[in-house]
Amino acid sequence: MIAEAIDLRLLMLHSNYFRYEAVEKTRFSEEAGEDEKSGNLNKPVLVVFVCSENLDEKDPLEVAKKSAEEIIDIARQVKAKNVVLHSFAHLSTSLSSPNVARKIINEMHRILTSMGYNSIKTPFGWRDSFELRVKSHPISKVSRTVLPSSHSENREP
Repeated sequence: MIAEAIDLRLLMLHSNYFRYEAVEKTRFSEEAGEDEKSGNLNKPVLVVFVCSENLDEKDPLEVAKKSAEEIIDIARQVKAKNVVLHSFAHLSTSLSSPNVARKIINEMHRILTSMGYNSIKTPFGWRDSFELRVKSHPISKVSRTVLPSSHSENREP
């Protein structure tokens, strides 16, 4: 039996570059200025695909803090100072509300920026295209699951 996914998912890819373009609004899209609708980070970057799930609604700020800690752990290991946060609902079928997902990503962005990372957040909820080239080393591709404290384990093996 497959267990229902109920936690935040992170897929982190240490990449040589990341380019994106927000192409079309959806009903969940946040407002984005013209300068936010596309970006070209042409330097090493940790690209983080973020998927917020049902359980995250219990304590979004705690989940954001724990997620930022996981990202910082990997960023330090790969020596990345640039981090892109990209909402990626495709990692789950048990999504949180868009408002909770946006709140978590915004808080992760705030934490990473306050810790000295060049943190970039792609526009939430847009149909987009992106391009990246993932590096090839032992921790260039990492996934993490983050749970609120009411659950005992915060990392996948």
